[in-house]
Amino acid sequence: MKVFLEGLNCANCAGKIEKLVGKMPNVREASISLATGSLVIEEDEGFAREETYDAVVKLVHSLEPHVVVSQNRKPLVVPEPCSCDGHDHEHSHGHHQAEESQSLGHSHTGALGDMDKRQKYELTTAIGLFLLGFVLQAFLPADLEMVSVGVFLGAYLLAGYRVILLAFRNIGHGQIFDENFLMTIATFGALVLTEWPEAAGVMIFFGIGEFFQDRAVDNARRSIAETISFNAVTANRVGPEGEVVIDAKQVKVGDVLVIKPGEKIPADGIIMQGVSHLDTSPLTGESYPRKVKKGDEILSGMINGNAVLKVLVTKDYENSTAMKIMQLIEEASDKKGKTEKFITRFSRYYTPIVVFSAVAMAIIPPLIIPGAFWETWFYQSLIFLVVSCPCALVLSIPISYFGGIGRASKEGVLIKGGNYLDVLYQSNVFVFDKTGTLTQGEFKVIKTVSATGFTKTELLVAAAAGEHYSNHPIGKAITAYAQQDVDETRLKNYAEIPGKGTQVQVDDQMILAGNRNLLRDHQIEIADSDEEGTLVYIAINGKLAGYLVLGDQIKDNALSALQGLKRLGVKKTVMLSGDNAGVANQVGKKLMLDEVIGDCLPQDKVAAFEKIKVENKDGKTIFVGDGMNDAPVLAMADAGIAMGALGSDAAIEAADIILMKDDPMDITKAVDIAKYTRRIMIQNIVMALGIKITVLTLTFFGMGEMYLAIFADVGAAILTILNTTRILKYRGFWQKNR
Repeated sequence: MKVFLEGLNCANCAGKIEKLVGKMPNVREASISLATGSLVIEEDEGFAREETYDAVVKLVHSLEPHVVVSQNRKPLVVPEPCSCDGHDHEHSHGHHQAEESQSLGHSHTGALGDMDKRQKYELTTAIGLFLLGFVLQAFLPADLEMVSVGVFLGAYLLAGYRVILLAFRNIGHGQIFDENFLMTIATFGALVLTEWPEAAGVMIFFGIGEFFQDRAVDNARRSIAETISFNAVTANRVGPEGEVVIDAKQVKVGDVLVIKPGEKIPADGIIMQGVSHLDTSPLTGESYPRKVKKGDEILSGMINGNAVLKVLVTKDYENSTAMKIMQLIEEASDKKGKTEKFITRFSRYYTPIVVFSAVAMAIIPPLIIPGAFWETWFYQSLIFLVVSCPCALVLSIPISYFGGIGRASKEGVLIKGGNYLDVLYQSNVFVFDKTGTLTQGEFKVIKTVSATGFTKTELLVAAAAGEHYSNHPIGKAITAYAQQDVDETRLKNYAEIPGKGTQVQVDDQMILAGNRNLLRDHQIEIADSDEEGTLVYIAINGKLAGYLVLGDQIKDNALSALQGLKRLGVKKTVMLSGDNAGVANQVGKKLMLDEVIGDCLPQDKVAAFEKIKVENKDGKTIFVGDGMNDAPVLAMADAGIAMGALGSDAAIEAADIILMKDDPMDITKAVDIAKYTRRIMIQNIVMALGIKITVLTLTFFGMGEMYLAIFADVGAAILTILNTTRILKYRGFWQKNR
């Protein structure tokens, strides 16, 4: 079950909700993604969907009144701010829950990081009173000091009453260690010490900091969402009334659409009329234009080039390629990486430890240090409380993962979760399939050799019959070369022998078409051959009729990609191939692979990969194949990568990482982006903890100030989030060399 929490920008709040939902009846586990604001609930036996949803709404509303809970998919692209002029009229995108909660809003703001008007007015007024308090303090006589004190108190209450009320409300729900509680205790302490300006200033700067923090979070979300957004907003549908502009979401199968130059294609379809060039870069990252004509399939998200196209829709908007990919990216953010899980666990212990340290600081030093003042250590303990909130850490890590996934998608690489970014970062052994992965997979017959007693025509007729039903690239290449008309009524008992070839009966002839192992299984002797290429042997009624030699070209970027992986620290590259060892070794030598294993049946690939994975004790082992043909090995790998998966449901299901265009260089890009994302996360952790530890150390030695504590809390969060957005602008060595 998945629900969306619109307006949830607070990491601590997310942790509370996640923990409590996880304890609900018949819930196995709950996980919140701050990057997309989604809550994923793993269902256990006896799970009641409606009752659980109602309980989640009630829980979220009790803890975070401003957050809107919805079962509908939240759009990846955050909508533009409403341009209303402030008059009293309804907004179609409003929600009664948000309206009800405005009387007790959270200091964290709405989905656009923008406070409602009342909150803005209150904070602005509080700032004005705060400044007025200093003026009065400077110019009023001592006997009128209470006037300035009253002004400071007014500023304090106006800026902080929401925080105080929420702190007490959360205590009632058993949630003590959150930023509302910490700020309330810290400022109450300042009031006890008669530090009126300090108490007001902390609440005001906290409110300002939270506002900018929310804006930073939402801007980061918006930037990432725009990076991966490629769905159309409107469509031109042709009907009885002529051409009508409709919402793209209304497009259905069977509709006829007109796609004008420069427009995004709103749904998958077949071209009925027109010739144009399409920009496929939104889906594949490849800017080279693709020519299309009548009868060609086109996919949503692509951009039409220079001519008008008329298209028959084959998939509606919700099931189109663009939406499928965007949903995949959004769901990827729900799968937490190890760093995110660690930080979440760390924060649960970190905050209570710092809070208890603050209590100890307030009590112990005055008791054991001669001349120590209670007021001094009490004040310093309050600073400890303010610094203890771990929002900077817990916020920046999931957004880093989402940023890495979004950056990879811009290059045509779909990564199904932050956990697979971790695997790519740790990968040091890559195992490749050959055909369709490192080679083009577009075989061509380059030579035919007939055996004694058989003519070339007899050889080709038998080869065409043997490969007639085959969908393998080799079989298709042979039937295309043979150019023989095959009477299907004469074909009987067709069978494919995995990893070996095919057999079929034609009238009274039994035809075998396959590799050396297939013929040996039927006790047909074959002489050794030094031919360069893939050999397909043809036998008729137990006798060798000859063989065909097929060639397959290495992909243009294959060698560059493998060299790039070595540059990124990959220690071993291996190729597993069902082709004969001679051909496999030739390809391996050209690509400078560390190891090549040929003559692999499907079960041989599994056994070979398992051995390689067991031997790799220092890192992760990745397998790269071309979809469902390699599904068993893809499933065994620490991460499976599917090649050339544009529009392929099978490959999307089989693999953990999907390359939207058939380019080995995208593997290198994915690893490089994963490593850069990791560096950003480490920087964020060091920055956030470094700032907090520095302020805590200064405080312990009596040099800390409450304003520094505010910076260590919200300031650190803003800095780490801004640092995270660098991922979207990352230019790897593969891009710099263009």
